[in-house]
Amino acid sequence: MAVGFFFAPFILHRLGDAAYGVWVLAISVVGYLGLMDLGLQSSVLRFVSKGHTTGDHEGSSEAISAALWVRLQIGAVCLVLSVGLAAIFPLWFKVPPALASDARKAILLIGLTTVIGMTFGVASAVLSALNRYDLQNYVGLTQTAIRVMGVVYALRTGHGIISIAFCELIAIIVSSALLLYTAHRLYPELKVKLQKPKRETLRKLWVYSSYAFLTTIAVQLVYQADNLVVGAFVSATAVTYYAIGNSLCRYASQIVGSIGGSFVPAASTYEAAGDTAGLLALFRNGTRATIMVSLPILITLVVRGRTFIALWMGPQYARSSGTVLIILCTALFFSFANRTAASIAYGVEKHKASALWAISEGVTNLILSVVLVRWYGIYGVALGTMIPSLIVHVVFWPRYISKLVGLSAFEVIWNVWAPMFLAGVPFVIASYAMAAFPVHNLTMFFIQVLATLPVYFLAVAFIFRGYVRQQVVPRIRSVLFTSAH
Repeated sequence: MAVGFFFAPFILHRLGDAAYGVWVLAISVVGYLGLMDLGLQSSVLRFVSKGHTTGDHEGSSEAISAALWVRLQIGAVCLVLSVGLAAIFPLWFKVPPALASDARKAILLIGLTTVIGMTFGVASAVLSALNRYDLQNYVGLTQTAIRVMGVVYALRTGHGIISIAFCELIAIIVSSALLLYTAHRLYPELKVKLQKPKRETLRKLWVYSSYAFLTTIAVQLVYQADNLVVGAFVSATAVTYYAIGNSLCRYASQIVGSIGGSFVPAASTYEAAGDTAGLLALFRNGTRATIMVSLPILITLVVRGRTFIALWMGPQYARSSGTVLIILCTALFFSFANRTAASIAYGVEKHKASALWAISEGVTNLILSVVLVRWYGIYGVALGTMIPSLIVHVVFWPRYISKLVGLSAFEVIWNVWAPMFLAGVPFVIASYAMAAFPVHNLTMFFIQVLATLPVYFLAVAFIFRGYVRQQVVPRIRSVLFTSAH
């Protein structure tokens, strides 16, 4: 988040609105190559986690070998598609002629980066399956550091989007090498064989990954199609205004995703052990933890998002990007509330229905965005994203997860969601009150936000006062007693 907050305005102001919009469009277009993953990342996570838990190292090895074999072939196809995308990119979108050549070269580099990351991403899935998110995050931080240092140097020396794309390529090469090495050290029993896998292994992977693949398509339609619609029907410059608001939602999603991602192997472990009580506890506590983390972020973005954007990117972006942000965040309140449920569905191989909902949401999003952009511009695209998301996450998900964990849909909403949302009400009031005091820089803005956070946590503590009294207070006393002696 720190990199996103402070790095994005640096890139924007160095490149300018048009070049930044072209860069976002290029990333969005090439992002569709991620669909070629076919959901294999989720399959590797699921079967390596299960194989490691049950001691079936041969099954784990077969799964990761098959996934890597398939991905190497997919990677070759993606490279060819990147060449085609580079050729037609300036023809599809309203790209300024002066940036057409740079855009083509950047797409080729981004395509190569995507192929390397996708091919060797199986190693990242191994780390996730073993619950070694600490090591996975160290590698991610290393990749980010390399990228940041490279891009800062490139832009300060007068280079443009081609240099940024090259820095992304170097960073992914280094991180892929680190992931492969780390995965081998953590799970030496894995034996990777680059040969045609057994038909049964491929069938097992595809049965699981096919629905994960549909979900991947839906994610691409939801998160990447919006930029493409704006670029095709409005302008490359308008993409910048939309992307600013959308990027803040993405940063929030990364935080929540890092929490929910750890629940997939946990759910697999509970399911493999037949621990239904553990699965129910994972849902209750995971959902409450996810909402507790995400709610103050979303409330701040909705109540004070325009102020933040004005300080972050510039006052000229506050109104348009801020409105986009408010619309998109409205859907995220309920999307984040269901993040744990989605992780559990994947972990126990009950994600078929969610995949179908996701693809329906993505298609509806695209259609509505294309229709509404003609009437409301970039706000229409945001509305096209919000409406289907609310329907899926408010109507369908509570009913579905209730069947998996043994709660009624009413209990999901009233006993799990409602207490956490209720705890956010005092924070909303405090945020509106704090907004009455003017701020002139980001430091003061963050100080104001931090000053209001105790209101939220006190409300959470009051609602769950029984748990605090029985579990939290004794632990605090134990720590204080130990420290005193």
